[in-house]
Amino acid sequence: MKNLLKDSLKKGKIAVGITVTIGHPDVSEILAKMGFDFINFDTQHTPLSIETVQCLMQSISYSDATPIVRVPWNDIVMINRALDIGAHGIIVPFVNTREDMKRALNYAKFPPHGVRSYGPRRASLRDPEYVKNCDEEILVFPQIETKESLENIENILSVEGVEAFFVGPYDLSFSLGVFRQWDNPKFIKALEQIVEVAESTGTVPGMLALIEDPIKTIERGYRLINLGIDTGLLIDSSSMLLEKVNRVRK
Repeated sequence: MKNLLKDSLKKGKIAVGITVTIGHPDVSEILAKMGFDFINFDTQHTPLSIETVQCLMQSISYSDATPIVRVPWNDIVMINRALDIGAHGIIVPFVNTREDMKRALNYAKFPPHGVRSYGPRRASLRDPEYVKNCDEEILVFPQIETKESLENIENILSVEGVEAFFVGPYDLSFSLGVFRQWDNPKFIKALEQIVEVAESTGTVPGMLALIEDPIKTIERGYRLINLGIDTGLLIDSSSMLLEKVNRVRK
């Protein structure tokens, strides 16, 4: 197993990706062809089932896009199933404490390093040696998205095995009492604190949802950027085209 996203982050590169929520392989296939570094299949806030995600993942197999799954919760069954179908990374929501982080890593690794149950159904189809290095190659991303996780961030990111993470800006702003107030000093201070702790712990900070021009997010120090969501791209491109045409047909 070779995790191209992990390799890229180790080299200090900026990685960008997109979230897929539409359960048709054409969508993920087209997006993977565009050149994103990773595709995030979201099973937390969408109706995507594990069977559907496997089909979507198969459709990007020819590309260099790294398949990531955001699981609904920090749960051994959900994490194991996502890894068994071939995810190279797992995004774990609401990691609020050091113990939460340790638990997620434990679920994602085989013994003696963890308690993942053996059964890499699709993951080992093209890689008979999958088990040899999957524990080292798989990325487990905690989501930093609450006031509690912010207070415990150094303890979370200093857990051995944490290499990168995502900020969930909407839930974080909600938890801080400044929902969607992206320019609020309290929220800006939180973003700055997160980058500082990332630097001190040697982890890569990521942003799971755009709240500003992505260039500005990169300038803040974030190197793992989710550029949007498939439904959002449809809405934005359709709105732009309709606005242009409506100027001349009124």
